[in-house]
Amino acid sequence: MSTQTSERRFISRLPRPPRLARATVFPLLWLCLMGCAYLGNPQAVLEEMAPNETLPPAWRISGGEGAELYVLGAIQMGPRSGWEYPIGMVGVFEESSALVVEVNIHESSPESVQELIRHYGRLPRGLTLERSLSPEVWQLLKVTLASTRIPLFDANRFRPWLLSNLIIMESLGQIDYFPEQGSAEEFIRRAGNRSIVPFETPAQQISFLGTLPKRVQELYLLETLKHYGDPKEGYVGRYVNAWRAGDERALEDLIFEDFGEGDRFAPFFETMIYDRSARLVKELKSLLDAVQHSGESVFVVLEVSHMIGDRGVAAALKDQGYRVDRVERSDLRRVAPGAGGADVAGP
Repeated sequence: MSTQTSERRFISRLPRPPRLARATVFPLLWLCLMGCAYLGNPQAVLEEMAPNETLPPAWRISGGEGAELYVLGAIQMGPRSGWEYPIGMVGVFEESSALVVEVNIHESSPESVQELIRHYGRLPRGLTLERSLSPEVWQLLKVTLASTRIPLFDANRFRPWLLSNLIIMESLGQIDYFPEQGSAEEFIRRAGNRSIVPFETPAQQISFLGTLPKRVQELYLLETLKHYGDPKEGYVGRYVNAWRAGDERALEDLIFEDFGEGDRFAPFFETMIYDRSARLVKELKSLLDAVQHSGESVFVVLEVSHMIGDRGVAAALKDQGYRVDRVERSDLRRVAPGAGGADVAGP
């Protein structure tokens, strides 16, 4: 099989362009069961829930002259049958006037997305990963790829960001999680006649990934390799359960735990999470302050990694004078007046 044919086969398996961070691209990996007191015991909540049921973190944000925002802290993977979102959240979604997402992959044709990935995902002629990576990381990569469908010969020509995402998709598939069942994709499918407003285009996200500093891309690949093959009850399972229970403290610990290893991953977090969170704050402020949207309710789906923590979107907007309220579990389970009340779930 030629390199070009093999590359085309792997790129064609990408159901969407790779997401924007370890936490945004599929936060494969990240503990603590201490959530906020008013949210109750997360473990007890999980024990009461059906396997696909969720009570994910959500916030109401207001205080400007424009729209009121209902923000779902999302993950971008789910079981084959999809997640079941709480009735109160679905009711707010049904009453909203628009859906805001980070990116709407359906704006672009599959062919154009594949061409962008091909352009930004291959190393320049004459360069290889083997020459770029340390011997230790290259050896770890060879061991990892031996248990995937990705040939080492082809991987050697991919940029680290693209190879990371191909490996992540392999890993997710092995434990029956799929990117097309993530939160954003689910609510896009349910949008109906609502306006879908993306903050970025697929081209912008892919070009961002393709132009990440070499050091950041290699850190991303190293993190991916460290956790490839984790069982479902491993990092992925703990992360998913923390999200399902709305356990903000556990999510924060899981996502940002690598800071405990020193400054090595600081460039990764600064570029992939914090810089983007700051840009998302500006985008949300424009909705909150737009007088023409006064009285409207807008449903927003953002990666949960951008919402939480001292440098997250929720904290930043609160510091700037907006009203930011974490939605309690009782409200997630409550049917809003006039709402349809049907669960949003995958096919």
